Amino acid sequence: MIDLHNHILPGVDDGAQSLDDSCDMARALLTQGVSTVCCTPHSTDWATAGDASRIAERVADLQLTFTERGIELQLLAGSEAHLTTTLPEDVERGRVATLNSTKYLLLEFPYDSLPPRYEEVLFDLQLRGQRLIIAHPERIAPIADDPSILLELVRRGCLGQLTAMSLTGGFGSRIRAVSEIMLEHNLVHLIASDAHDAHAGGRLFALRKARCISERLVGPERGRALFEDTPERIVAGQAVQAPPPLELKKRFSLRSVFH
Repeated sequence: MIDLHNHILPGVDDGAQSLDDSCDMARALLTQGVSTVCCTPHSTDWATAGDASRIAERVADLQLTFTERGIELQLLAGSEAHLTTTLPEDVERGRVATLNSTKYLLLEFPYDSLPPRYEEVLFDLQLRGQRLIIAHPERIAPIADDPSILLELVRRGCLGQLTAMSLTGGFGSRIRAVSEIMLEHNLVHLIASDAHDAHAGGRLFALRKARCISERLVGPERGRALFEDTPERIVAGQAVQAPPPLELKKRFSLRSVFH
């Protein structure tokens, strides 16, 4: 498997805090069947990973440490790009890293709101050739309340990245329900850990179970694509042939599921 959303770089954000933490995460990822990880530190002001070139240097240093310690996990550089009005220029000038230096950009919305003019920013990014992946839409409150927002973004060429623990119920039944809905309606196209540590029972350890659940919900072929085929094409910079999104029920929202 390829894990395209992971905070394994040490000491740069709210993920791994030390080299030992990173090594613990790497060893645990190998037990989950992960062979390649894209390091995606936050690009927010409080994070300290640096620009695209600095992240690449940090990834190379961590890869060397893994080699010295006999940890056979491949690392790739990237970031979790916080949605700001300057993001198109920041990506173009190398201040924000794309996934493995491709045109694919992992994009993080604020958790509790949709930013003003966010559609204009996304359109500008796409005009500049970026292929957008929406990080954990099932955990973005406005999108979880109204998945038709994600439906429209997918229609406009965006991909969706689901967090494995969302599908296994680790964030609660409400998030699990919307994750299943998004998956069954072709609104998410890859599943990743979004791991921040190697704590037992944490996000990292949901990958295998999430794969089993996804294969039950959408079949083994789609399940494989979510964890292997699509991430592989993304890190190679190749086009993703996504299944067409399916219409949601009229005026659908999670409120209708739980109330």
